[in-house]
Amino acid sequence: MNNLEFVRIDDRLIHGQVVAAWLHAYSNVSCIMVVDDKTSKDQFMLDMFKMLVPSGISIEVQSVDTAVGICKAGLKKPTMMIVKEPMTLKRMSDQGIKFDKINIGGMGMTSGRKKLFQNVSANDDERKIFKDFIAAGTTVEVQIIPASKTVNVATLVK
Repeated sequence: MNNLEFVRIDDRLIHGQVVAAWLHAYSNVSCIMVVDDKTSKDQFMLDMFKMLVPSGISIEVQSVDTAVGICKAGLKKPTMMIVKEPMTLKRMSDQGIKFDKINIGGMGMTSGRKKLFQNVSANDDERKIFKDFIAAGTTVEVQIIPASKTVNVATLVK
C-alpha cells in the first residue's frame, strides 16, 4: 500500500521508543495512525499522544473500520501505523487491507499468552494470525528497537 511505511504491533501504542527511535529510523514518516477501537473514543489518550509526537508529525487515532476506509482511499502522507494487538491487523486484512511487513514490538505477558521471543508473548490465536499472515506472504518480525536484531516470526511459530 502506498505511503504505509511501517506497521507495528505495540500494546503501549505511542511511547518514547516509537517517538524517538522509530521515527528516527523512518524519518520520511509525517503521520502516525493509531488503530484501536477503544482508544479512538478516548479523547484523553488522543490529547496525550498529540503532546508526545514532535511538531511536523500528525497523529490520527482511528477505529478499525475508519482506518480501513482511509487505507482503501489511499494514505495521503508517509504513515506509521501502530496497533495494540494482532487481531486489529487481522480485522483490517479481512476487509482487504494488505500488509507487506509487520513489526512486533511490545506484546506483554497477559492471561493466556506464552513467551514468543524475549519479552514478547502471544496466545494461540495470535500465533495463528501470525502464521496466516506469513502464509499470505507478509513478513512478520520481532524487533523491539531499530538497533536490535530482527527475528523472523516464521522461525518462532512453526
